[in-house]
Amino acid sequence: MIRKIRLSNFKCFENLDLNCAPLTLLCGLNGMGKSSVIQALLLLRQSFESEDLLDGRLVLGGELADLGTGRDVLFEGAENDVVGFEIESDETNSPWKLSFGYSQTSDQLTVEGCDSNLYFPLVPPDWQNVRPFGQNLLYIDAERVGPQKSYPLSETMAQRAEFGLGSEYALNYLNMKKDELLAEDDLRCVESHSRRMIDVVDEWLQEISPGAHLQLETVRAADALIAGFSFDRPGDVASRRFRATNVGFGLSYTLPVIIALLSDSGTLCLIENPEAHLHPRGQTKLAELAVRASLSDVQVIVETHSDHFMDGVRIAVRDGLISPDKTAIHYFERPEGETVVTSPQIDEDGRLSTWPAGFFDQHEENLEKLLAPKY
Repeated sequence: MIRKIRLSNFKCFENLDLNCAPLTLLCGLNGMGKSSVIQALLLLRQSFESEDLLDGRLVLGGELADLGTGRDVLFEGAENDVVGFEIESDETNSPWKLSFGYSQTSDQLTVEGCDSNLYFPLVPPDWQNVRPFGQNLLYIDAERVGPQKSYPLSETMAQRAEFGLGSEYALNYLNMKKDELLAEDDLRCVESHSRRMIDVVDEWLQEISPGAHLQLETVRAADALIAGFSFDRPGDVASRRFRATNVGFGLSYTLPVIIALLSDSGTLCLIENPEAHLHPRGQTKLAELAVRASLSDVQVIVETHSDHFMDGVRIAVRDGLISPDKTAIHYFERPEGETVVTSPQIDEDGRLSTWPAGFFDQHEENLEKLLAPKY
């Protein structure tokens, strides 16, 4: 598990020292630097998987992260032209640390002190199977695909546990794993009569949207997968299957998140805006699944603007499902143009140690205005 992330002169961060837990929440207003933390991990992963890193260069443009040029990545107020990364993990005895110098001539970031003939592993052997470099990494982008008439089918993408940049291959992954059984003691199987992957996905779908059922149909001749939804809420007649395009965004947008949170142990799961297109109850239940995933050795780092999602985590702590030390909450803000991170601690009752101004307090501000006397 990643225990700490340190960044220097990276994008909006002059220096960032961020503690991580099995479940980490990144919160704050737009443009405060939350996505940059996730991008740093994606950048390291795609650089590790590319031969360019053997030449000492960071791969700034790729499928996982496209950050532009070296100048785009270098902190605007940097006192020196060096971008630094450091990762600590509980799976290794020493941290992984590298600094990359910015070259105005090439507009690239290259390992400091290296020459053009460099050819050695910049990620040492004891780190090559450690997150974020090794094991599965699933990235659920904020801009994921919505309801589609069909989804692509690819055995290669499924075997590599890749969802695609817009999570368009998430159902493809589920289709391959649908008959696999989760472990008997897996906390993600809540009240399931079945431990089959497809059944557990269906149960969480119903937790988030009661009565909703997912149905998959493969069209091998077209390398396509068709997803549909049926409904059988208590007291209603069970419906026929509806096309995903006729159901709305909520279910389709949430499915990649559910599937990712049910992935194999050892996975690093990076999720942006899991709450998108979901009603408050669904957001809270999705947080419970994230908690249960983090207890199944799926490290979860979530960027969220949802107080309902955060409350779901707090409730899980209060109910004793997860201990406070297995969670981390970070609030990003930029007073006077400099990014500052505040990290409230959760106690055993689900209460936060501090509540910074602007931290999920809009409801109280709105309520105060509504209750104020009119003049």
